[in-house]
Amino acid sequence: MTDWNVRPVTSADEPQWRELYRGYRAFYGVPADESKLDAVWSWLGDEAHETHGFVAVDEQGRLGGLAHVRRFARPLSATTGLYLDDLFTSTAVR
Repeated sequence: MTDWNVRPVTSADEPQWRELYRGYRAFYGVPADESKLDAVWSWLGDEAHETHGFVAVDEQGRLGGLAHVRRFARPLSATTGLYLDDLFTSTAVR
């Protein structure tokens, strides 16, 4: 059984993240477009951007999944919520 840890995405994750994100886009029938991957990757590297990335990593440092989230205000309760934009796991680890 593999142990997985979830952590924020780092710059070293870019090649594996791109592979996962291509798989995510393909799963939903969205055409391949490297300019879109470039844009999303740049958001994840920008701490001021609303979108934040997380990855599931095994003991060998292989990425098995990704998640992209953003916070939003909940005025009625005066709290902050978390919106999950993207969630994907590699077919190899499902």
